[in-house]
Amino acid sequence: MPSHFIMKNFTGRDRELEVLGNIHSEAKSGDAAGIFLSGRSGIGKTELLRQVFYHYFSRQNNAVPFFYTVRTSLTSLEHFSKDYFCSFIVQSLAFLKKDISMIEACVYSFEDVMELAKESGVRWIIDIADDYEQARKSSDPLNLFLSTILAPYRSYLLTGVPVIVLLDDFHKMKKFCEINAVGDNRDFWMLFETPVKSGHTPHIFSGNQAELNRMFFEDTLFGEYLELFNLSGLARDDAAKYFKALCETYGLDVRIELSDFIDLFGGSPYYIRNFAQAARQSSGALSEDNFWLVYLSELTKGKTFKYWLSLLKTHVPRFNQRKPSLGFLYQLCKKAPDAALPGLADEMSVSREEMEQSIELFRESGIVETGFSTFEVADDSIMVDIIKGLYLKEVGLEPWSRIKETLTGDKRVHAKPEPPSFTLNIPATSKAEFVAVKTIEYIALNFNIPSGITGQLQIAFADLFGNVIDGPGRGIENYFLKFQLRENIFYAEITIPYVNIVLTDADRTRLRAYLDGLTSESVAEGTKITLLKEISADSVGAGSL
Repeated sequence: MPSHFIMKNFTGRDRELEVLGNIHSEAKSGDAAGIFLSGRSGIGKTELLRQVFYHYFSRQNNAVPFFYTVRTSLTSLEHFSKDYFCSFIVQSLAFLKKDISMIEACVYSFEDVMELAKESGVRWIIDIADDYEQARKSSDPLNLFLSTILAPYRSYLLTGVPVIVLLDDFHKMKKFCEINAVGDNRDFWMLFETPVKSGHTPHIFSGNQAELNRMFFEDTLFGEYLELFNLSGLARDDAAKYFKALCETYGLDVRIELSDFIDLFGGSPYYIRNFAQAARQSSGALSEDNFWLVYLSELTKGKTFKYWLSLLKTHVPRFNQRKPSLGFLYQLCKKAPDAALPGLADEMSVSREEMEQSIELFRESGIVETGFSTFEVADDSIMVDIIKGLYLKEVGLEPWSRIKETLTGDKRVHAKPEPPSFTLNIPATSKAEFVAVKTIEYIALNFNIPSGITGQLQIAFADLFGNVIDGPGRGIENYFLKFQLRENIFYAEITIPYVNIVLTDADRTRLRAYLDGLTSESVAEGTKITLLKEISADSVGAGSL
């Protein structure tokens, strides 16, 4: 199956999928409104649209899904119309055959698609293809455009089956229409109003939040036909779950408590993914020190940095305006906008009108958000840190130590320290059971764990090593053990360099008689089994390992 619509680590969007995955019932009765899927860059709008498409494609037959991304590479109305129409026909045929591989199997030419339509024997597809051919021959570009975007609605009229249209990067349509204006008509993207208003072919629009806000609500009344669906960041637990899943995928040994650091990313899947990829390239282990090294690198030269730098360059094209503009943004990041405004126009050698245009460009980029009479930097701590670091380096000419302290100093103070832990390797011999049991005794003494609880842990360890793991019989040389006490819960991790160790139901029942928790998971090094035991708060000491 194509990876384009399937994401292994997609998490935390169950409610959104439920809502968007049920609009076909409203579409059947003609009551479905269009939807503006709003949210800041990197929050996961595109991936959510893909998952909605896959949901409709694979789990139901009551509505036809159609996913389309507006591309800047399309240079004319004819090219757009051909691409949009061909995509719809191919996806419709793939849906009817329940063969998602058709969508990405190859690049279809227009002639191929028309031949597929005719060979399909599906009457409504043949009729729509004939309608499109007639529109092409009319030499009327707006008629061709309208005929193209009405193809999903036309299919509904012929079949009675609603079509769910998912349009990503729709903000690019405005620029496309301006470049390919037909006479004085530079906003023919508004012709989408016709299929949207039908109620049987709901369109879900996504793209740059600021630009779509302007298109739908400020420049036109298009937004009155749309329901606003705001996509916020992942919930804290979901963000940590996503981070952990990526670390496991990339083979990262996580030696920090993710909940102490996850808030830095603001629930953005894009930031979390970029960071996890950078960490993979940096080291195989993610300790606290390495976390901050990766964080600094990602915000000063990594993929996230390059993304925001490219936006800044795009929206401040004149080189002589960049330092003053950066200074202006830096002051906004410090929550002191009034300190940056006096004399800004003179410093930038531009008129006040040009300065206001710059602010508007920052708004369109998502860096600045405006109200009715105010503006402020967007609520994005990663972006703010990138702006601060860039300003200190290029305008303030500060040394690296000062940049490092600014970006991480305060955050490191507030991050919780890593709880005390103890790690060791023990040989996988016939004496491993004895060594493990004695190790538990010494570790428990260090943490002031009561002897009764220590005895239960020792029984669990003896059972695990004697009846489950069987290292010598599997050709294993060493076990890796890690012990830690966090928030009155004692964690004992045993990593075995063997991937097929399975805890049976009987094993779990036996071991849980002495434990409060038991997990087993596959990791890059093999299999990791974690034993958990709750400890009374008044009986625990920090220890000194």
